Amino acid sequence: MRIQITNGLWLVAYIAVSAGCSDPEQDSVIAFLPAQDGFQTPEEMDLGPTVSDGFEMPQDGANSRLDLGPIEDAEVAPAPMPEPDAMDMDLPPDPMLNAGWIGGPCQQDSDCTYSESFCLTDADGYPRGHCSLDCERICPDRDDMPVTFCIGDVVAGGGACVQRCDYDAFGRTGCRPGYRCQTRRRYNETSVGRGVCVPGEDEMLPTPMMSECMDQLTALGVNFDQLAPISDVVDGAPHLMCVVNENVRVQSPVNGITFHYDDRAAGPLPMSCDLALAVHALTQLLAEYDIVQVGHIGTYSCRGIRSDNGTINQLSQHGLSRAIDLLWFRNSEGVEFNVYDHWEHGVTRNFRTREGEFLYELGQEMWRRRIFNIVLTPEFNAAHDNHFHCDLTEGAHYIGHHGQSPGCGNH
Repeated sequence: MRIQITNGLWLVAYIAVSAGCSDPEQDSVIAFLPAQDGFQTPEEMDLGPTVSDGFEMPQDGANSRLDLGPIEDAEVAPAPMPEPDAMDMDLPPDPMLNAGWIGGPCQQDSDCTYSESFCLTDADGYPRGHCSLDCERICPDRDDMPVTFCIGDVVAGGGACVQRCDYDAFGRTGCRPGYRCQTRRRYNETSVGRGVCVPGEDEMLPTPMMSECMDQLTALGVNFDQLAPISDVVDGAPHLMCVVNENVRVQSPVNGITFHYDDRAAGPLPMSCDLALAVHALTQLLAEYDIVQVGHIGTYSCRGIRSDNGTINQLSQHGLSRAIDLLWFRNSEGVEFNVYDHWEHGVTRNFRTREGEFLYELGQEMWRRRIFNIVLTPEFNAAHDNHFHCDLTEGAHYIGHHGQSPGCGNH
């Protein structure tokens, strides 16, 4: 017989530290020791994008659509879904976006339409119920549903599957009404932690307080949503946490320029507020070149930087949502300037193509105008052969050529 643990208040304490050139007043912080001082060698810098960057998340991020693959659905007629209005009337209506799947509402086990499912009910402390599944470490995923995660302290003697926080599906809280986003460690793998939806009140105010940075975005006419803070643990480095307090989702277009993940349709960009300001400044530069579309491969991705000895002791700027990787640029005539296809290695003048000259000038201007503190070009190393890595490392001013060290920074 399964024994469910009545939900309580989960408390997680984080120790904020500053390292190297970081600003202790910065809203995005690295938590847990040890911190690293000093300069970064080229080998310790960002190794390039991962498949979990950006909107695939992770981007490692909270909105990834892939984990282990879909679980085999139960070969039974689906039970009727619970009516949201028939449940807790103190909460806003449930959007029913993941009804029948892990994390979705339920009143009984049969409301969860997959094999070996069970319902964590209101009586167990789960508002409007919560579909779950026993797990030992990994939970299955289903196409077009929020990603799942296996945690402990839900049922006695094992792990249980819950929903990862998904800001695309559920807006600024990342969770259904009655639930909040909280970092929890994976059951049987405590070195991995992710933001998951647990019962509790949204810690943000009903009308979120706008920071000075967000006031600036509003004044610039940027269309954005304020999101709940992020707190994730770097895989393989439980002493490092990705914490983003001023977390926003910027809608495309920005200043008339659309942003596309890889070659997909234009979509929103999750990022820190200060990166959003930098992206707006980037659009002002791009407008000078008649650029109307930009391709990228990610902003937020909770990952560290691996040193030569294989250890991870420093957080990537992607883990603070203060970096963006830029793939291609397209002007109003439809001409595309693709970093992988058109970058001319080793050339700084007398370019062979219009595209190569544009990409070189753009990299220089992003650095010269201090739109970003660090710009890594394909000249830096092979891992950056297809994109510009642009970040806001505090105290840095560097453009990457031939693996030179940027001094203080993490990427």
